[in-house]
Amino acid sequence: MRRTVCVFAAAVLSVACNLSAQETSIYTEKDLVWKEDFNGKAVNKKDWNFETHEPGWVNNELQSYGTSKENTYVKDGFLVIQPVKQVKKDGSVSYTSGRINTRGKHAFTYGRIEARLKVPEGKGFLPAFWMMPDDESFYGQWPKCGEIDIMEVLGNQTDTLYGTLHFGEPHNQAQGTYKLKDGNFADSFHDFAVEWEPGEIRFYCDGVKYSTVNDWFTCRPGFEEVTYPAPFDQPFYIILNVAVGGDWPGNPDASTGFGKEAQMVVDWIKVYQKKEYNEDVEKPSAGPSTAKTDSSGNIIRGGEGDWELLKFQGGDAAFSASDGKLEIGPKSDGPVSYAIQVVQSPIVMEKGFSYRLSFDASSDEERTIITAITAPNNGWIRYLPDTDVKLEKNTRHFSWDFQMTEKTDSTARLEFNCGNQGSLSPVHISNVRLEKTGALDLALSGAKLLPDGNMIHNGQFQEGKGRLANWKIENTISAEVKVTNTNGRRELMVASGNTKTDLKSVTVSQDGLYLSKGKQYTLRFDAYATKKCTMGVKLGEFTASPVLSKKSQKFEYTFSAENDSEQSLEMYLASQGTTIYVDNVSLKENICLLNGDFTSGMAAWELYAHQNSKSSCDIVETNGNKEAVISIDKTGNMDWMIQLKQSSITLEKGKTYRVSFRAKSDLDRTIMWALQRDGSKDDNWIPYSDTHRIEVSKDYKTYAHTFTMNNATDNAVIFTISMGAVNDKVINTSHKICIDDVSISVVK
Repeated sequence: MRRTVCVFAAAVLSVACNLSAQETSIYTEKDLVWKEDFNGKAVNKKDWNFETHEPGWVNNELQSYGTSKENTYVKDGFLVIQPVKQVKKDGSVSYTSGRINTRGKHAFTYGRIEARLKVPEGKGFLPAFWMMPDDESFYGQWPKCGEIDIMEVLGNQTDTLYGTLHFGEPHNQAQGTYKLKDGNFADSFHDFAVEWEPGEIRFYCDGVKYSTVNDWFTCRPGFEEVTYPAPFDQPFYIILNVAVGGDWPGNPDASTGFGKEAQMVVDWIKVYQKKEYNEDVEKPSAGPSTAKTDSSGNIIRGGEGDWELLKFQGGDAAFSASDGKLEIGPKSDGPVSYAIQVVQSPIVMEKGFSYRLSFDASSDEERTIITAITAPNNGWIRYLPDTDVKLEKNTRHFSWDFQMTEKTDSTARLEFNCGNQGSLSPVHISNVRLEKTGALDLALSGAKLLPDGNMIHNGQFQEGKGRLANWKIENTISAEVKVTNTNGRRELMVASGNTKTDLKSVTVSQDGLYLSKGKQYTLRFDAYATKKCTMGVKLGEFTASPVLSKKSQKFEYTFSAENDSEQSLEMYLASQGTTIYVDNVSLKENICLLNGDFTSGMAAWELYAHQNSKSSCDIVETNGNKEAVISIDKTGNMDWMIQLKQSSITLEKGKTYRVSFRAKSDLDRTIMWALQRDGSKDDNWIPYSDTHRIEVSKDYKTYAHTFTMNNATDNAVIFTISMGAVNDKVINTSHKICIDDVSISVVK
């Protein structure tokens, strides 16, 4: 419910339906842990929070959410959420509605979550019973944090129920539907539920299981996936609301009533839980990890049945494939480039390789087609970007080289898009080849540096089997070595027992750390122990012997590399009769801002694009110089909806800093930058540098500002360049903004 739900077959993952009979739940009344029956005189604020939001906050919705009893109230043992339409004297229309949640008061990990309710009827209404994480920052901003939509029903389609999971980065969803044979969800009460267990989430309506999902993931861009079943292994709170208008339901029309027919009425909510759950579950296999090729190394299959013609939005074409030749005869090209698509899928694209796509093509008249290699099940990202192919009567050979640095995808596809090019000229394609051209050194190409600037992978012990990906363990004393998971607290734990030992009897290490001569680096980690003891640390020539106590301490060491070299970080963690805990391990270059010239691609940077906007970022090299190019098709309606940002920057109290960067835009406009506090947990985004709006145009200009850090030292500052609707100016004209030479330096 928080974001637009898109009902596309390609975006629906691992959903099974069973509409034939009721299924006996594994939960009984003995498992009931919380119940809300709304038998009081008002909404109980010990259990519920009222949310307040302006129109357009998400999904381009029309309503504002507030605390008015006109919108949210309890009556006769029922909760009522009532959208209200307001018409002013000047004829302008606005809407209010209600949205309440249990955040910080009641949150649950696993169990059966169920409600009995009936929904409003009318175009433009979208009622929802759903769940979000109590700590949304634990895995990162939506959709990385996960979302469980237990019930959504469109007001103009009240016989159909949607149950959806949102997850990932890029955004993925798994959606099931249930359609009533008789009646609708607005005329009478129905029971809606999920049964949520590690590794499986089942959706129910009136006791009928209609959807089962067991394949999901979460990760931040540039990082590895967090260990399954993340993100659905953390506490979620409950939300009830009725949205008015927006991207999915559309806006109300003349037929939409705002009386009793607009009400969502909730009878009760129940939560059931078992005393314990087994989280030692495996993610379902994602398919093959290695591409099959023919004897010449071609990944593309040449059979007639290996190609498919897809048609959208009125596009139409004749199509044939034989003897390795594709013949596409457009009849109607439609309004979009993908109105006519010829595709081959699935194709396995393997991380860590360079590729070449090539083919021969012509057309009866000059025209353009678009080719790309895309990820239908990975947020439609492009492994080979959308590329214009200009065809002539004479057959020409086309070839493009590209690198695969994303995670391996066994469901990629090759596309030829022949729609919306102002031409119905036939297209002839032959000799299509996709082949590996070599292996990438991901470390040397900058992929070793994580988006937060950390050289240590999985320093928070949340990735891979046992949450120990990228770490090597040498254990000669049979110590217990594992990652804890108590209430979401993940730490490396080494329990040595009472065997007499030395520190190096348990060594936890990570290889492949590239240090450059003369550069300064800072090593940080948190550690504590069940009693006072010493651990050891070694990284190249640097060594340390931190003394641990029962209280967790933050250790920090800065040193210079003596030579260009590849090193290993080694931590020595054996101590007789003691258990040692380590977390948040990081190794970063000791400068304020990393990779400001983009020589390591997007390493240390992230592009945030809200769903109301449309943008992408590429690192482009011109005459040996690299720059970040942000392509924007629409800004959304808020300045923060597009941000190029870097996190984990340290600003020290009392120090003076100079911020400098170059920027230009092929459309004259305003952008905005700031160094601000990370307010993801408490919504306090104070700009330490103040907020600066600058005018950008077609020529590069250097923008600089000096300020003093007057607040307490902060090691988690975010540098943001905001390119959404700055000064409330929404831009829906496609344009590009270029950023380069970003630096933050200490003046004094």
